[in-house]
Amino acid sequence: MQTKTNVKVKELMTTDVIAFKLNNSIRHVAETFRANRISGAPVIDDQRKVIGIISEADIMRLTATVPFPDIDPLNPFPVFSLSGYMKKVKKIPDEIATLFEGYVKDVMSKKPITISPEDSISDAARIMHKNDFNRIPVVDEEGKLVGIIARGDVISVFAKKSKTK
Repeated sequence: MQTKTNVKVKELMTTDVIAFKLNNSIRHVAETFRANRISGAPVIDDQRKVIGIISEADIMRLTATVPFPDIDPLNPFPVFSLSGYMKKVKKIPDEIATLFEGYVKDVMSKKPITISPEDSISDAARIMHKNDFNRIPVVDEEGKLVGIIARGDVISVFAKKSKTK
């Protein structure tokens, strides 16, 4: 069953949008995500044009590059390799800290998909589902950020609609 709604994106979008610039540090992004309980945000240029998206998933991919040392299950004398293993493990926090000193431009998703405030919530839902997005930046005719629409916004419309049936 496909539900169509005439609700426009502009009716539900959040207009007070947290956004980042290319030269913001990954640490700043992570702290902002945590403080505001969000999982992603648009990346904008000086004219407020959306040029990318940064998300927790982008940061997680970055931290996944830190090599965690393996234990050899076939080693009959693991005690002899334990000290070498512990030296490698002790370096991991420093390696992660170094990664967090990187910049948004290094990890953001480029070529973001955006939506117009005049598009319908159904259009937003289709885009989110097709691309497995949690949020879509809302832009004006010039590509400037005017809001953001999130999965929760879309779901709330369909939940209200099904409640009235």
